[in-house]
Amino acid sequence: MKMVVFCVKDRATDAFGSPMFLAAVGQAVRTFSDEINRASDDNLLYKHPDDFDLFELGTFETDDGSFDVFVPRLLTRGKDVALHLLAKGVN
Repeated sequence: MKMVVFCVKDRATDAFGSPMFLAAVGQAVRTFSDEINRASDDNLLYKHPDDFDLFELGTFETDDGSFDVFVPRLLTRGKDVALHLLAKGVN
């Protein structure tokens, strides 16, 4: 089965976090959006959505363990999916 590899980049540290393996781009965008909008005192993505972006990095084949990687491709920015900011009219 082919899994897609994703990563969240922290603009404040200019570093990518640990990769995530999911079935599809839509699933990754939904998961990222949910986390950006999950209100919690310990959720840095919610507190600082401008600092985080979601990237696609490649694919991973579970049948043979092979990777196909490419230059990271920006999928969405935290500030573009942050409903608590959009509701306030902050872009």
